[in-house]
Amino acid sequence: MTAPADDPTIVETRRRRVTWLRRLIWIVLLVGIVAFLVEGADNPPDPTLVPDETGAEAASEPAPPDGPEDLGAAAVMPTTTTSDPPAAPTTAPPATSNPGATTGPNPVPSAPTTVAAPTPAPVPPTTAPAAGRRPLPGFDEVAFRITRPAGDVTNGVALLADDGASRGRGLMEQTDLRGYDAMVFRFPAPSEGGFFMRNTLIPLSIAFFDAGGRFVSSADMEPCPDEVEDCPTTGADGPYLHAIEVAQGDLPGLGIGPGADLSFP
Repeated sequence: MTAPADDPTIVETRRRRVTWLRRLIWIVLLVGIVAFLVEGADNPPDPTLVPDETGAEAASEPAPPDGPEDLGAAAVMPTTTTSDPPAAPTTAPPATSNPGATTGPNPVPSAPTTVAAPTPAPVPPTTAPAAGRRPLPGFDEVAFRITRPAGDVTNGVALLADDGASRGRGLMEQTDLRGYDAMVFRFPAPSEGGFFMRNTLIPLSIAFFDAGGRFVSSADMEPCPDEVEDCPTTGADGPYLHAIEVAQGDLPGLGIGPGADLSFP
């Protein structure tokens, strides 16, 4: 047996079902709206459209973070650690008359600056002999300078005897100074030893200088034939570190005498 369609019980039951169905639909809608709002709040803002130079609209992106302030068209030294092409130079923005505008630091001037060139180091004497000089095997050559008390300077180039073998040989068996101004004898420490002229063919003059380069004394020396057993020796008036031999009588021409100083440029 079925109840009639207009039975009050059936009508009330249907009404309640419709009411609950409507409530369920509203609940679902509310939950969806809340979820949409919560999820949308976590996302970045939607891009806005701004007109470009041609009038078309283009999407604008968030501006990059602020970097260092522009210091003008200052030159940048090139580096060798990157193969990227150099960036184009930038210029400082023009000054504004707006009183409320803020300005950055003064731009770096792009005008070149003048830098004093370093003083060049003195060029050491070359080992190649100049025209007219004939090197002597076993000897070096050295540039020397004589400074007189009045400040006058004479420069010269000499054969250099700076070891035992070359100092013991000196100008033996030489008929001239081989195109050099002198022969310099250099000792490792101040000495008081004497010089002799055995097997030396030309008369010489010798001058002695102490460790500070100051003139000590000078003397003339005559050749001593090989048959003479005891050749005379010539010494200095005090300890010396350098001795200079020249053709006899040539010391004054080099400015060598009392008060003179010897140095090596």
